Amino acid sequence: MASETTEARAPFQPDGAYGWRCSEHSERPAELFCRRCGRCVCALCPVLGAHRGHPVGLAEEEAVRVQKLIQDCLECLATKKRQHADNIAHLEDAGERLKVYADSSKAWLTQKFTELRLLLDEEEVLAKKFIDKSTQLTLQVYREQAETCGKQIEVMDDFSTRVWGMGQEPNPVQLLQAYIATKTEMGQQMSPSELSHPVPLSFEPVKNFFKEFVEAIGNTLQTPMDTRLKENINCQLSNSSSTKPGALLKTSPSPERALFLKCETGEWEREVGWEQRWMGRK
Repeated sequence: MASETTEARAPFQPDGAYGWRCSEHSERPAELFCRRCGRCVCALCPVLGAHRGHPVGLAEEEAVRVQKLIQDCLECLATKKRQHADNIAHLEDAGERLKVYADSSKAWLTQKFTELRLLLDEEEVLAKKFIDKSTQLTLQVYREQAETCGKQIEVMDDFSTRVWGMGQEPNPVQLLQAYIATKTEMGQQMSPSELSHPVPLSFEPVKNFFKEFVEAIGNTLQTPMDTRLKENINCQLSNSSSTKPGALLKTSPSPERALFLKCETGEWEREVGWEQRWMGRK
């Protein structure tokens, strides 16, 4: 009785080329894969066992198919890394151009404020602080976005190494087990990422406002700057006046879209749906 219990509790023992025995026929190697149940079985199972009539294939062939899915995942990761690197370049370039533009705008403001220096000293400081605040907010968003992209690249580098190592596994059954363990994360990583296009921050509303403000400064200084900017017709006509500092225009990538076709059409889930039931062994 003790020997029978021990035998029943150890259906999976190293044996044969694949290193696993059939859970139903413990004396036979698990060299086939039942697609309906998502389990490795022996040659008797689809003929005489619990998997009779089920569609089966060689475990080695299933492993080859998984290898192809791994390669697709690695290609997607490489593409996303390039996209995040491009995002960083766009953000850095936009930040540099914004700083130059901010400096030139402040210089323009200084020229105008000299005409009414005694009355406008305080207002000039407020206007410059307005630009500096918007600039810093925008640059902060750019930096945070660039840091996020950098962290995503690090995560993808680490995952690429893990996936590559999994792809080197010669044992088909162990390869399939490792794939099931990372299948959810792999599916997430193969989803397309967004490209970030920094939306230019414009200070034209401030400049237009103070151009007219020189003639009517005495009557308007009692109104807060934000209120004045909102009520001024030139500010209302400028779309960029309502742009939030650090706004990003995000678009989906197109050159590599074919790499994500399986993800978008659901083909990936159809191909690997059996993995949710795969290797239910204890």
